[in-house]
Amino acid sequence: MSFLADKCIFEVLTHDILSECNPFTCGDDADMDEFFQKDALTYARRRIGKSYCFRLEEDAKQIVACFTLSNDSIRIWDLGSSKKNAMWKELTNREKMLSRFPGVLIGRLAVSEAFARHGIGSEIIDFIKLWFLSEENKTGCRLAIVDAKNNPNVLKFYEKNGFKYLFNREIDEDLYIKPPKNEEERKVRIQNPRNLNTRLMYCDLLSD
Repeated sequence: MSFLADKCIFEVLTHDILSECNPFTCGDDADMDEFFQKDALTYARRRIGKSYCFRLEEDAKQIVACFTLSNDSIRIWDLGSSKKNAMWKELTNREKMLSRFPGVLIGRLAVSEAFARHGIGSEIIDFIKLWFLSEENKTGCRLAIVDAKNNPNVLKFYEKNGFKYLFNREIDEDLYIKPPKNEEERKVRIQNPRNLNTRLMYCDLLSD
């Protein structure tokens, strides 16, 4: 039995919903709370992210969880040779060597503090996967992608839900996200790697 399917209403997050509901808070991330309370609607107006929510059916003023989606892709061609070949083999069996693969970016995902630690986050991941695998989906989408906060608990959550690191090493990910202008810059950045705030992870929607 799914709590979200059986107990909740799924809707686009709108100004009216935010106005009539209790303030949404996930309890341990003030930036996340502020995003869904204030910034999510701006993202929607600017077409850079669309937010959705699950509200409790028996008490519609209670938002159980929110998430934000946008279009994204993974640039296969910009990966190193071994990683590039591995990704092509994983995603295509080599029938078509695409330079990038389309995906849905889960930009934000938060569960209300009142409903935390009940597996609802994993239910949302499953919901998104099935949603974008649906024949009613209007666009091709092979991957679910996240820029997960570089926090052991967050990373463990996404690993548990079938996500893989695009790069095992943070320095490789850093060079991919922001390619160096020249070889000298590359050497300097390898010698002085920075700690990433997020880790790029993906899940092949056809792998389940």
